[in-house]
Amino acid sequence: MADRRYETLVLFHPDVGEQGAKELAERVRKLIEDQGGTISQVQDWGLRELAYPLAKQKRAFYVLFEYRGTPKGLLEVERNLKLMDRTLRFVSVRQAENAPPAPPRPAPRREREEAEFEGGDFEGMGEEVPT
Repeated sequence: MADRRYETLVLFHPDVGEQGAKELAERVRKLIEDQGGTISQVQDWGLRELAYPLAKQKRAFYVLFEYRGTPKGLLEVERNLKLMDRTLRFVSVRQAENAPPAPPRPAPRREREEAEFEGGDFEGMGEEVPT
């Protein structure tokens, strides 16, 4: 069978922690490669808020995999993701051959705000304003 382009977004349970999410992402990467897939990019989007609760969780670690593989390989990857108890949800999408790669996602909003406060000069913060 011919190789096709796929994109798989995986949401990992927030209790695994950042290091655990990286280890799980590496497991999925190895699984894709074991099925004959070639990975073009992996984007770790970090811990993000969910639109609605999943398995009583409000946040999850998001990881996006872009790769080429066979349909049988995709089925095996999805079967293994279903068996991983730390996976909250995943979705795989077949990409058009001429589709551009996914652009990098910006850092979660809270991390961007913290970065802005770290480097800023905030004279006058905390002072009372006369009324």
